[in-house]
Amino acid sequence: MLDAILFDLDGTILDTLEDLRDAVNYAISEFGYNKISKEDVRKNIGNGILMLIKRCVNFNLENIDVMHQKFKEYYFKNCNVHTKPYPYIYELLDYIKEKNIKMGVVTNKVYTAAKELIDSHFDGYFDLVLGDQMNIGLNRKPDPNIIYYAMDKLGVKNKNKVLYIGDSDVDIETVANANILGAFVSYGYRDKELLLEKSDKVFDDIKALLQYIKSLNE
Repeated sequence: MLDAILFDLDGTILDTLEDLRDAVNYAISEFGYNKISKEDVRKNIGNGILMLIKRCVNFNLENIDVMHQKFKEYYFKNCNVHTKPYPYIYELLDYIKEKNIKMGVVTNKVYTAAKELIDSHFDGYFDLVLGDQMNIGLNRKPDPNIIYYAMDKLGVKNKNKVLYIGDSDVDIETVANANILGAFVSYGYRDKELLLEKSDKVFDDIKALLQYIKSLNE
């Protein structure tokens, strides 16, 4: 039986690509860059906002601080325009809740946006939300300390009873660094082939993921 399940946010429980794309385009437009697509965001997301912008402008660092600030100004006002939960995510969360397994979100997304989205779409489901820029002295994933911090806050001590669910190579590295269980979804923001190179616990949809979680609780 699992004691806790931790989730990534973007590409795992919420499809946030359109709102992220719009925010990046708002931030970079006045500096002469071509508009990016959802696919551009999908390929470049995973290590925080600043890195996303750097990748989208091919690491041209001129005006990067201004673009970063413009992104935040826009996104924090418009982070929930097109964002939506993935199909069957509520069925998965309902099962976990029925089993009295503690749930948390551990994301590299800025905390204020993460908390707003979780409160909007998943009110009452999660016991904990951790994100970037919380001023708690922790590095972003794949640093394992943010996982250990979440476990401590949830009152969970046995790493063998903690499952982390994500959609990226960063998440796979996080699981390995923290030495906990991991499951990874291929419907998110990384190609399935990339995930399979690093893990054999890759699931194409939430129904398949739910069956795996049930198998861990038999």
